[in-house]
Amino acid sequence: MIFQDDNDAPRVRMNGRQKLFICLIDLGILAELCIAMAMASSVQPEVFTATFMKTFFAMFLPTLAIGIAGFRKLRDRAENA
Repeated sequence: MIFQDDNDAPRVRMNGRQKLFICLIDLGILAELCIAMAMASSVQPEVFTATFMKTFFAMFLPTLAIGIAGFRKLRDRAENA
């Protein structure tokens, strides 16, 4: 859904712990990207893409699941009620 006015868009409210957690998850994903690129560049060019995809997504998907679960776990207690 595209909003013409920013005031109509839903607000995402995050506490400080959630913001810090998201920054750490982002840094982790960036590190995973670098690791996957390094591993893929060390193999033959014919299998670069396959190696990158296998390496990156094997690390990324668990990180994404941890990020979603952790973000929900770090909600303020008042929001959960």
